Amino acid sequence: MKKYFNKHYWLRKILVNKFTSKFINQNLTNKLVFNSIYKSNYWNKSKEFDSNIQSLSGPGSIPNSIQTNHLLKELENFFRNNNIMKILDAPCGDCAWISKFFESDINYTGIDIVEDLIKQNKLKYEKNNIKFYCRDISQIDQFDNYDFVLMRDFFIHLPTETIKKILTNLKNSKCKYFAFNNYEGLDLNKDIPTGQHRKINVLKKPFNLNEPYHKIVELKNYNFPDKDLNDNFLYIYKN
Repeated sequence: MKKYFNKHYWLRKILVNKFTSKFINQNLTNKLVFNSIYKSNYWNKSKEFDSNIQSLSGPGSIPNSIQTNHLLKELENFFRNNNIMKILDAPCGDCAWISKFFESDINYTGIDIVEDLIKQNKLKYEKNNIKFYCRDISQIDQFDNYDFVLMRDFFIHLPTETIKKILTNLKNSKCKYFAFNNYEGLDLNKDIPTGQHRKINVLKKPFNLNEPYHKIVELKNYNFPDKDLNDNFLYIYKN
């Protein structure tokens, strides 16, 4: 019941409506929607936040889970085998699971549209090789300085045209690799307003991408929001 007294819960609900979204600038919508999601802890069903058992980025980003520990191990192997030294993580969220990489000599840049998250990350993590900036990745068209661009659990919350725009900018850049989640069992892609949720399959229309260079399965665990899911992969494409 507590969520119903949170103004940000209702702001998100209004903004993710297809009718409402037609009358608001897309850049402003992005900022308002994802800030309201953060401030209402919507990814965790608006429960009281507990950093010991939650991540502000949602149940799929809880540190030391079967899912994120597996992902860390697989990414570490990929980074080592492909000489990855410069990473862009967008959106970075609260870095609850990926902060394990901050102990290495990797150059990490995290961006997020939620300014409060960036301020927290700067205070908690920033050092010479770890940097954070408040930016909207859909408005960035320069990725040349990065070996690897990670966009985990992001496209599932974006309209189709925004996804296509980001993919075009990445493919036209000189970044070496880019990665995002894909759901192989999905046959039909649906469009949504910013901030809603649906699965996507980039191998199908209207994306029609080729098979990825590499893929990592996202293991199911007790934190996973889709308990019956068995087709969620992190797709890695080589430019």
